[in-house]
Amino acid sequence: MNKIYQTRLNIGIRQKVLMVLLTVLLIALSLSGWFALKQEQKSLAHEIDRRGSDIARFVAKSLSYSIVGYDYHTIELLLKEIIRSEEIHYARVVNKREKEMGMAGLLNEENQSSTKLFTEKILLEDEVIGELTLGLSTKKINERMESNKFSLIAREALIILMIAIGEFIALSFIIIKPVRTISQSLDNVVDKDGQIVANIPLRSGDEFGQLANKFNELGADLNTANKKLQSKIESADSRLQDTNTQLMKQQEELKSINEELRQMSITDALTGLYNRRHFEDLISEELNISLRHGDDNSLILIDIDFFKKINDKFGHFSGDIVLKVVADVLKESVRKTDVLCRIGGEEFAVLCKRANKKSVEIVAEKLRLNIEKRDISLGEKTINVTISLGAATIPDVKNTNSVDAFYRYADTALYSSKETGRNKFTHFEDMSEN
Repeated sequence: MNKIYQTRLNIGIRQKVLMVLLTVLLIALSLSGWFALKQEQKSLAHEIDRRGSDIARFVAKSLSYSIVGYDYHTIELLLKEIIRSEEIHYARVVNKREKEMGMAGLLNEENQSSTKLFTEKILLEDEVIGELTLGLSTKKINERMESNKFSLIAREALIILMIAIGEFIALSFIIIKPVRTISQSLDNVVDKDGQIVANIPLRSGDEFGQLANKFNELGADLNTANKKLQSKIESADSRLQDTNTQLMKQQEELKSINEELRQMSITDALTGLYNRRHFEDLISEELNISLRHGDDNSLILIDIDFFKKINDKFGHFSGDIVLKVVADVLKESVRKTDVLCRIGGEEFAVLCKRANKKSVEIVAEKLRLNIEKRDISLGEKTINVTISLGAATIPDVKNTNSVDAFYRYADTALYSSKETGRNKFTHFEDMSEN
């Protein structure tokens, strides 16, 4: 199937048009020949009928007196003489009583198909005295017909050949050559920049010449339009690149602003530590991890001792300095994995990840000592502050499973530290044991 398809594709216009014209000519000439043969057959049949009738009428007149005289011998001689002709090979005469008076020649199966019979009444003074039957041979006529047929076929074949040669020459110079010139000119006519780099070299006043001129004009217009379009594209591309650069810059600025906003939303403005809202999100997440995997987590709550007195004595500005210094010391003292937050006012919180009771006690004591030893400069004066700490650890004996309970236990421990002298650390489990 693929081979047939490829063969069809390889047939050019010249071959296709020539095949169509030859087919049309063959059909037309065949029909013309067929009608001519039919007309010739009709003419020959008419000629046979006319000739047979004339011969039969002439012979019938010649036999009238012989029949009246019952001259059988004369009749036989005349009939034999007649059949010597190549055209007639059978003759028979009967009287009016249908008695045979003479016969010459044979009418058998061999020659019956090529014999045409003619019957003529024999008259004498307008009275029928007998009947003549002649067998006219159509063999010569059939041979003539066959000869005419072959002559006609040969003549038609010659005519077809001459017309085909003429058409082939005409097609080659009038149609095929211009088409091939156009087709070859269109090969690689467009360069990599989309410009039409060649015209069709065809100069004629016919439709192909007009087509070539139109194509060349269209190519020039397309090249002009393409240059303008390319210029616009380059200009638009440059503007697009500038716009894209600006957008990228704005996007980076927006990311930076969003990050600043995010940090502001989770950070305490004064100390730079995480704020209470973010702290609540973190502690909730860690509580869920502890409940799922059974990991230890501890929460330390911190309160600056007598902070109100500092504000009252030195002012709120000095109080802010104290908060910043305490925040810095706490930040330096916690572990890398711990999360430090300012809950509000003078209260801080440390979420100690993966820290059991013993570990959190070590962390808390370190925080307390570092704050106690730190000198805080308030202008010309230097003060020291202390902190009270309370902690809770999960999992615990109470199977704590809520953030509120976890926070409440640590806050209870913090309150105990403040009530029992301040500047100390208390763990909620130690309170339960007491």
